[in-house]
Amino acid sequence: MINFKNQNGRSMIEMLGVLAIIGVLSVGGIAGYSKAMMKYRINKTIEQITLIAGNVRTFFAPQNNYQGLTLSSEKVIKKAKLAPIEMWSTDESGYFRLESALGSMALSAYPLYDDNRDVDARKSFIIDTLNLPTEACIEIATMDWSSTGNRILSVVINPATVDEADGGFIDKCTTSGQITCNKDLPVSIDKAVQLCDSGDENDVLIKFY
Repeated sequence: MINFKNQNGRSMIEMLGVLAIIGVLSVGGIAGYSKAMMKYRINKTIEQITLIAGNVRTFFAPQNNYQGLTLSSEKVIKKAKLAPIEMWSTDESGYFRLESALGSMALSAYPLYDDNRDVDARKSFIIDTLNLPTEACIEIATMDWSSTGNRILSVVINPATVDEADGGFIDKCTTSGQITCNKDLPVSIDKAVQLCDSGDENDVLIKFY
């Protein structure tokens, strides 16, 4: 008597189930990778800010102010290597700029050079991180910068929204009712969440001394 073995193949439903599981795992893997990359870029930017702040403070220590510190003084930044070489860049018009792990970065003595104030008063400087995603905006703004050895005067989230009349936006930190300037550091998470816009156009300006 001939015995026939019943060999069952995979059904279409089973195959679709396997493909669905693979799809879910792939999406989860991509999301996890994206989150890990964002965390890396945020940490890298924080390292860059810390390094630049330390370099600027050391280089300008002998003159007791930050006169001469501006992105337009490209030679100063390059010769003193205030920022790592890999951050040096130029835009389409040939203007020198710094590129952080997350976007552009501005560097200047404060008061700003267009404020028409006494240059001897430039006892502090700013590092401004531009084009930040919301997650990065919140984390950089709420960073406890004192833990990195930095001395911070204020943090401004999205300063373009601040009235720049009567002395510049950073001085507005002392103005009653101005919530975009934060002198109580580190900035609270709830305030950062409130001020960091959704998208990739956030700006966190840090004033050092």
